[in-house]
Amino acid sequence: MHKAPSDWHVDEESIKDVIGRKIKIAVKKKVKLEVKGDKVENKVLVLTSCRAFLVTARIPTKLELTFSYLEIHGVVCTKPAQMVVETEKCNISMKMASPEDVSDVLGHIGTCLRKIFPGLSPVRIMKKVSMEPSERLASLQALWDSQTVTEQGPCGGFSQMYACVCDWLGFSYREEVQWDVDTIYLTQDTRELNLQDFSHLDHRDLVPIIAALEYNQWFTKLSSKDLKLSTDVSEQILRVVSRSSRLEELVLENAGLRIDFAQKLAFALAHNPNSGLHTINLASNPLEDRDLILCALPSACGTDDVVVMNLCKLAFLSLDAVQTNAPVCPKS
Repeated sequence: MHKAPSDWHVDEESIKDVIGRKIKIAVKKKVKLEVKGDKVENKVLVLTSCRAFLVTARIPTKLELTFSYLEIHGVVCTKPAQMVVETEKCNISMKMASPEDVSDVLGHIGTCLRKIFPGLSPVRIMKKVSMEPSERLASLQALWDSQTVTEQGPCGGFSQMYACVCDWLGFSYREEVQWDVDTIYLTQDTRELNLQDFSHLDHRDLVPIIAALEYNQWFTKLSSKDLKLSTDVSEQILRVVSRSSRLEELVLENAGLRIDFAQKLAFALAHNPNSGLHTINLASNPLEDRDLILCALPSACGTDDVVVMNLCKLAFLSLDAVQTNAPVCPKS
């Protein structure tokens, strides 16, 4: 039997020196990271509640790479003891000691996602999970399905989702956001997330608040009035529209939206077959021509529901020609 090199021993204290003393380590596995060609390097895979770390398998320990579970775009396990994690930045191919190690790692990631984002399947959040034989994934799915989250927390567990999203996007966690949601919003029992309640924050701090709506199953309305939204914020709103199945109302009055926002909104809706959005209010924004908006947005929704669109007081800019990739009305 092959004996692991002695320098594979890395204690938990050395790992915490690298990833952070306050971070709780949940799973630690020795892996062989596949690099160029057939070359492999000994590493230690460390899993926490919402992030994975790959560190060197020797002392002094060094951090090789890290990724949030929300960065995962796919997991492929075609060999018994191999796991390929596809992320936004790179693909990570790892050989582990046994098939059980692979199941432990993927099982932990799925369990954490189910706890943080109750109501959503871990497979849906990870976009794609492929295991051979298929019984391996069925076994993990049964494990996740058996895990009942008894207490989601206020507003569908929004605060824990917000914390995970902050970690994913690299934003500072604002305790006042948690306090507002866990106390004021809980007391009011409202399904509306109003960005004006967080207008005292830096505009960039609105991004993770909005991003959490991609996964949250409580809030059904996102609103903002007389609050100028930055490009980063409006782009995050578009991402949520393109992915959320719970958002039903979108109110962005006098938000200083860019002239092409409505066109981008139509694209976002067209790429979300599960969208429940039925009410849109874009009043007092300088958008492109009215005909394009009235035509494109309802068509993009692709449902029989009536889209109520408040376009009053819009400052429309006439377009000489609509771009070739713009959504158009179907011919009668």
